[in-house]
Amino acid sequence: MKIIHDVILVLMLLSVSVSSVSEDTSAIDQGAPKKESLSDQVNAIDDTVDPKVWKIRKGCITMRRVKRIRFVDDQTALVSMHGKKTAVLRLQRACPGIKKSGFIQYNAGPRLCAKFDRLAVMGSGYSCRIASIEPFIELEEPVPENNDD
Repeated sequence: MKIIHDVILVLMLLSVSVSSVSEDTSAIDQGAPKKESLSDQVNAIDDTVDPKVWKIRKGCITMRRVKRIRFVDDQTALVSMHGKKTAVLRLQRACPGIKKSGFIQYNAGPRLCAKFDRLAVMGSGYSCRIASIEPFIELEEPVPENNDD
């Protein structure tokens, strides 16, 4: 019983010391300007991008706006559109050979739509459904800070 009491006492002391250390570091952090994390920056971009500006409506774009579809891998393509906009087209899964061999487009109307239309790998008969069409934002490379410390 004494051992359990001592273990509980040690745990209580550890929790007090850990909480005081975290309070001390939060006081230090308040004095320094807080930098936004990369994920916060990406989320902020995501919140401000309006697909309507890219003329993407309900996951669809009109085919007359599309200049070119270029696959960067077997699941992701960049869709160049008139008006100097680019969209990202993602397939539901990797479609082996679509980047290398090219594709045939199967769409039911004048629009290219996620969840409805398919792209087939030329020469293989293998086809894949479009999962999403979203605006493409090109991020700038961060400028390295000059630390003379």
